Amino acid sequence: MLTTLRRVIATHLHIAGYGICLFCRQPTTQPLLCHYCAEELPLLDHHCRLCGTPLAGDNDICGHCLLQPPEWDFLHILADFEFPLTGLIHQLKYQHKPLPAALFGKMLAELYPAEEPKPEVILPVPLHWQRQWSRGYNQAQEIARPITQQLNIPCNNRLLARTRATKVQAGLSRELRQTNLNNAFIIKPHSYRHVAVLDDVVTTGVTVTTLVRLLKASGCQRVDVWAICRTQLRGE
Repeated sequence: MLTTLRRVIATHLHIAGYGICLFCRQPTTQPLLCHYCAEELPLLDHHCRLCGTPLAGDNDICGHCLLQPPEWDFLHILADFEFPLTGLIHQLKYQHKPLPAALFGKMLAELYPAEEPKPEVILPVPLHWQRQWSRGYNQAQEIARPITQQLNIPCNNRLLARTRATKVQAGLSRELRQTNLNNAFIIKPHSYRHVAVLDDVVTTGVTVTTLVRLLKASGCQRVDVWAICRTQLRGE
């Protein structure tokens, strides 16, 4: 299964001409990712559809999520938050380098399970305008671009908005993260029933849970969460 997934990446990211691999910085005939690095990426194989925990057998939901399921309905992630993905994510978020978003978006599109229904729309987690202006872009919106192109799922950057400039969530406890986001988001009227919230990394899940609640209260019947990585699976 995992070998097949890596082969899918290598096949579908191929274009004519040479480029530079974002991981090893060596020339490659594939855009952004060479064959060797594609083979070595620590992608998740068979895992819980709700939290990403590796699973054995045919089950698709782990015991923890059966007892205490998250508020979202499906989690689509590529890997755990570990090397070498961490370096590119850091570049994307803190070094004003949006190019990794193109790679991550393509991978999320190519590895979306064929058996899962596609959401009606992709909803990037919004940034406050001050932070987006400072960074130069919203990384979740950049990740969404290749997803829209490859899966033909529209992206709506206006449905959700962050109304106040909250503190950076990194480094805060779960309790402080929740307090930090109180009344931080608003949603416009809509008629969507199945949506996907797109973030870069899901850590404690507070941000996406806040948005999932908002979306379900507004009439959505299914809300999925898409992200590059998940950093914390337990103890939330």
